[in-house]
Amino acid sequence: MLARQIAIGFGTAIVFPLLVYYGVSTFSPAPKWSDFHEQVAYAPNPTREELAARQEKQKAETAAWTEANRVFSLRLLCVAAPLGYLAILFGSLRAGSGLGTGFMFGGIFAATAGYWSHWSYLEDWLRFVSLIIAMAVLVFVAYRQFSRAVESPTTA
Repeated sequence: MLARQIAIGFGTAIVFPLLVYYGVSTFSPAPKWSDFHEQVAYAPNPTREELAARQEKQKAETAAWTEANRVFSLRLLCVAAPLGYLAILFGSLRAGSGLGTGFMFGGIFAATAGYWSHWSYLEDWLRFVSLIIAMAVLVFVAYRQFSRAVESPTTA
């Protein structure tokens, strides 16, 4: 029985963040590097003007890809963080089962994936606020679990 709970918890923890990522990607596909950079065969021994034009083109392509990636990562963050927090809260309601543990870990992984993808684009104050929210959710769940354990101690 314990092995089944562990398997369900582990599976939920792995599948939930993937579900969130591919759900976002279905409606707002992640940018592909190849869509923004074309493969060009350049002539050997280019002139300085050709090199400068090549560099400018590469800078423009990279800037366009970076902006598309920023937009996608913001969408992922806006979906993954709230769903991750909800999964943590839902998991805390089912704390005695593998499913509850899986949702708690899956929620942590999903929220982390959302922040990980957009972290470099966030300002420091927004990073701080988002970490306060994440910590508040975890403290709430921990306090709730602890108070429930104190109210109903098991008898030996």
